[in-house]
Amino acid sequence: MKKSKKPIKENVVNQFKLIYLPLLIVLFTTFTMSISSFYISRNLLLAQMKQDGVNLVKQVTNQIEGSDIALDVINEILEEKIKIAEEMIIKNEKNLSDEFLMEISKDLHIDELNWMNEKGEILYTTIEAYRGWIPFEGHALHDFIHSKDRELIEAIRPDVKSGIPKKYGAMKNSAGYLVQAGILAENVQKLTKTFSYQTSIEALMKKENIVYATLVDKNLKVIADGDREEIRMCYDTNKEKELKEALKGKISMIEWCYDKIDAKVLEILAPVNKNGEIIGVLVIGLSMKRVHDAVYRIFIISFMIALIMFLLFLWVQNRNIIKPVNRLNQKINQIDVEKDITYRLQLVEKGTFFGLTISMNNLLDKMASYLFQLKENQEELEASNEELVAAYEQLTASEEELRAQYDEIQSYTEKLENLKQRYAIAIKGTNSAVWEVDISDQTVYFSHEFKEIVGRTFSEKVEIDQIVKALFTIEDQQNLMEAFLAYKNGDSEEIYTQVRIKNQDDRLKWLLVRGKGIYDEQQNLKKISGILLDITELKEQEAYIKKLAYNDSLTELPNRRSFLEKLEKALHKDQSGAVMLLDLDNFKEINDTLGHTYGDKVLKKVARGLKHIRDEKMFLSRLGGDEFLVLIEGEEDIIEIENYAKKIIQIFKDKCMIESDEIYISASLGVTRYPSDSNEVSQLIMNADMAMYKVKDIGKNNYMFFNKEMIENLKEQIHIGKILREAITEDGFKLVYQPQVCTYTGKIIGFEALIRLKNHNISPDVFIEAAEENGMIIEIGRWVTKEAISQIVTWKNKGLPVKPIAINFSAKQLKDTNYIAFLENTLKEKNVEVKYIEIEITESIFLDEKEETIVFLNRLKKLGIKIALDDFGTGYSSLSYLTFLPVDKIKLDKSLCDKFLEIENIAVMDNIISLAHSLNLEVTAEGIEDMEQYKRLKVAKCNYIQGYLFSKPVEALESEKIYGDNFLEKINDKA
Repeated sequence: MKKSKKPIKENVVNQFKLIYLPLLIVLFTTFTMSISSFYISRNLLLAQMKQDGVNLVKQVTNQIEGSDIALDVINEILEEKIKIAEEMIIKNEKNLSDEFLMEISKDLHIDELNWMNEKGEILYTTIEAYRGWIPFEGHALHDFIHSKDRELIEAIRPDVKSGIPKKYGAMKNSAGYLVQAGILAENVQKLTKTFSYQTSIEALMKKENIVYATLVDKNLKVIADGDREEIRMCYDTNKEKELKEALKGKISMIEWCYDKIDAKVLEILAPVNKNGEIIGVLVIGLSMKRVHDAVYRIFIISFMIALIMFLLFLWVQNRNIIKPVNRLNQKINQIDVEKDITYRLQLVEKGTFFGLTISMNNLLDKMASYLFQLKENQEELEASNEELVAAYEQLTASEEELRAQYDEIQSYTEKLENLKQRYAIAIKGTNSAVWEVDISDQTVYFSHEFKEIVGRTFSEKVEIDQIVKALFTIEDQQNLMEAFLAYKNGDSEEIYTQVRIKNQDDRLKWLLVRGKGIYDEQQNLKKISGILLDITELKEQEAYIKKLAYNDSLTELPNRRSFLEKLEKALHKDQSGAVMLLDLDNFKEINDTLGHTYGDKVLKKVARGLKHIRDEKMFLSRLGGDEFLVLIEGEEDIIEIENYAKKIIQIFKDKCMIESDEIYISASLGVTRYPSDSNEVSQLIMNADMAMYKVKDIGKNNYMFFNKEMIENLKEQIHIGKILREAITEDGFKLVYQPQVCTYTGKIIGFEALIRLKNHNISPDVFIEAAEENGMIIEIGRWVTKEAISQIVTWKNKGLPVKPIAINFSAKQLKDTNYIAFLENTLKEKNVEVKYIEIEITESIFLDEKEETIVFLNRLKKLGIKIALDDFGTGYSSLSYLTFLPVDKIKLDKSLCDKFLEIENIAVMDNIISLAHSLNLEVTAEGIEDMEQYKRLKVAKCNYIQGYLFSKPVEALESEKIYGDNFLEKINDKA
């Protein structure tokens, strides 16, 4: 046994327990004290801050309550001042004149004085422009004149004539004459400004640490704020929980991070009382930055003290513990008794480990004596060990040679067994059998698996002719023998053929026969060996796949591929016939409302109905979705072809029973004939498709034959589509503007924007319809919206007074789900108010998805957009729409005006306009071209007129020339 030559290099002392653990304990203790002091200081400072904030809030709320009392006193003084002025004038009513009123106004600092007769007409006034003015119905003075009250005090309101806000009062004399006195709102505000809520809030904002201050009323509407832009903003009652608590009389506080100062604030909410009733909530935000700065300074000082204490302790440990331990470890690791048995540890007097060093030196002395004795015994043992090692190595060499021979034999055995198992698995797993033909005696050998395949028993070797005649059909006997002879004669590289056999149940089975020859040394063919593979299941799967490829799995009708191949063959027969395309009407609604499973049952029901009328000339197919193709072969008579179409449509005349439900289904059928319409498969299907969609356009539930005009219409649609795409990308559109004129003043109140093509003379009715069909109406609609808003900006920049523009909105634009967001963003981007855009819709927008449409219109209304119902009177249900549509205006169609503005029909027009007014709707008459129509509409109280009587649609620059015109004056001048 050999001794280790490696010296001991481990630490003798557990430095972790002796040095590092005490250091960690001290470090943990000092830092725990530091953190504790931090949190105690923080909580004390925050508590003090909250108490100071509450005291400040109470002080401010008391100040606001006092200001309310002062404001009430000021209002009473102002009202008394107005009464004094009125009484003085009534006492001197016999000596009244404009100069007298002016003198009273100057002495009493009254801004406006008016003396009126019993009808309210101003006789004397301090403002010359007001002389002769009479209050209209609905005005406060009008109601006062017709009341029994002697005095009237009004709140501050805009003056009717000048629009300047004033506080008014009025007083009657015994004869019903009255005096009105008014004080400018700005003079009232000068008196009340000192005691206003806003003044109190702004004074509060000047205090130290106040970040924001807000006063809200009981409805959570801001009535005073440090930031004046926030005034009149409303808080969400569902989200502002603290505000609701404050309205109940509770003072609440929250801390949150305020982005504007990038620091936390303490928000305090307190109720504001007036006469013992809560009238609002005061909200102030106190910056917590200084508190947090103080807390952090305390934490840093505590941390520095803890760090100094830890470093001092570390210095003491290093001097008395760490260095002595390291020196002891170093000396102990230098001990190597094999190299220097005389080595001893150095003694350090008064050292930390002086006693331990002496004990270790004594142990080294004893170890030296023991090692000397062991060395002598080791030499004797090594001599004996060398002899044993030589004998063992000789025996090991012989054993390894025998084991190598055994392993080689075992490997060959395993390989043979694996090959045998793989062969058995391959034969059994593929349902195959091995065969071998002996050329010399024309016999064939089959493995036992052959019996399992054919279900018959044969001897181990049997003649080829016998087995072929017994199992194979005559056709397959010939195929097999041809393959066998071809290989035997060298005409093919292997035998490879598929044949059928009859099993014991006379059921045909398919076999794949493969084989190759075995040759002798002279290359003479001795035997042919191969396998038989049962491929019956593969053949069945192949037939099933073919069925799937050419048939529809749901209806079990031939599919599109079958139809196309059938039609291709029919076209090559040089016969006449017809192709029909059937499409179920409104099938999408069935899927959307009743589900796709229900829809599948409907399709099966339709397929059964078609099969029921099928004859030898009719070939049925499902094209896909809710579409079916029908081929009528060998029929030239158009009457007979039409009879087939009638039979198909007749299927849908009666109600249909699906899952005990009665539903009505209709369909549209397009018919095209060959070869008269076309002799190409794709063109015929396209023709039938066009005819079917023509049926859809004129009301559905019918059939129609294709004609050449449909092709021309399609080409025209494609041509217009190309023009529209170029116009979108190359700025090919423009807007013209037709003025809408006030019936009573003759002035323009707004315009309707109408789109035109710049470089093509195509009617808007034509290209807009095309845009709706190909989906470009969405992009065009956005262009019109943006262009109209930009025109408003242009007029504004030129100093013209802003007037609304109405833009037309197509039913197809409902698919533009982001239109409202686009409209809102464009208005904000151009800085245009929503009230200057009006959306015109037609009743066709409600033909589909009425609920979604009303939701869409309500979103527009919520945004502030006005909505007009255009072409009113062209649909059969317009009057019913007015009861639930969120519209602001109706536009009477030209055809309606032409019909009912005749003298004998004028009562109908009067009733229509009256009905609209009763529903709070404004009325615009379109297409007005002569003065007689205008006069009758004015009598009927129609609000606005639009038509060639005043102006045709004009370019933007031309509209600026007539922007401020009075069209009634212009017409009168011409007359």
